[in-house]
Amino acid sequence: MKPVRSLPDAKRRVLYLTFDDGPHPESTASVLNVLARHQVRATFFVIATKAQTHPQLLHQIRDAGHGIGNHSLDHGYAHFFLGKRSLRKWIETSELALSQFLGEATIGFRPPAGVRTPELHSALKSMKMPLVLWNTRFFDTVFSWTRSRAFKSLKKARSGDIILLHDRQPLTKLPLFLETLDAYLSMAKETGFEFDVLTRTQLEGDFYE
Repeated sequence: MKPVRSLPDAKRRVLYLTFDDGPHPESTASVLNVLARHQVRATFFVIATKAQTHPQLLHQIRDAGHGIGNHSLDHGYAHFFLGKRSLRKWIETSELALSQFLGEATIGFRPPAGVRTPELHSALKSMKMPLVLWNTRFFDTVFSWTRSRAFKSLKKARSGDIILLHDRQPLTKLPLFLETLDAYLSMAKETGFEFDVLTRTQLEGDFYE
């Protein structure tokens, strides 16, 4: 699943690193530490119920200057098939919970697994909320993310690409994930890329139809 276009910047070579499915008590803080070491800002698409359970991690993400997106209330799939009204209420409930923590709206909505339906597009348009997908993914919750896979991806990367990763990592995979993230950030900078946070202003009106 990919968005219709990337977000190129004529003045610089920029990648947008995004993390889904957090905040997670066993891994999110470690991911934040690697990003801080490289002075890289990313965008975290968080699950509202997890944010309510671990508000200190949500505040840590925000206070470090990272962007925060809405990744649904509970990462469930049933509401995609219950009609527009139910779907919109589901999204609004998560947005309200997150915006109360943040003091502002999230940058947009990323559906679990990138599921898209006509009802989702209609609901988001009625809410004037951007749908934010990605250009590059590593399936890092299923397959171990390695340096070879990361570096191979960088050879094909284009300015404006949105990269999908997950800060929810099992403890068995976390050390390798963090090592690869550290190497990926270093290599990207060596090849002339910089990283930035996604903003709602960039995404306004982009519903990827």
